[in-house]
Amino acid sequence: LGKAEEHMVYEGEVVGMILATELLKEEMKERGGRRTMALGVDNQAAIRATNAFQSKPGHYLMDKLHDDLCTLFPSEGDGKLIIRWTAGHIGIPSNEQADKQAKKAARGEMSDTHLLPLSL
Repeated sequence: LGKAEEHMVYEGEVVGMILATELLKEEMKERGGRRTMALGVDNQAAIRATNAFQSKPGHYLMDKLHDDLCTLFPSEGDGKLIIRWTAGHIGIPSNEQADKQAKKAARGEMSDTHLLPLSL
């Protein structure tokens, strides 16, 4: 995303949701079929914004998330994504690795751009 002075925590959370959606797309390809999936998010503002369609700072990222979700579930019967608030992701198996990656990003270490979705 860039420097911390230029971005809000909210934007980082939405980028995390976008990246999680990319992982869900891979999961759908591997396992196929209709699925119900859950995404734990620890930022209530980001969760509330999934239902918002007005322009706010960082909303271009929410537009990207909405587009990705439409790709993941093109029609209503193709599956379901439950986005739920998870306090600090407690009890989520892969959270330790996610925390390590978040700390690296906070120190200014960047992801290899070829590994990120083109929109990011």
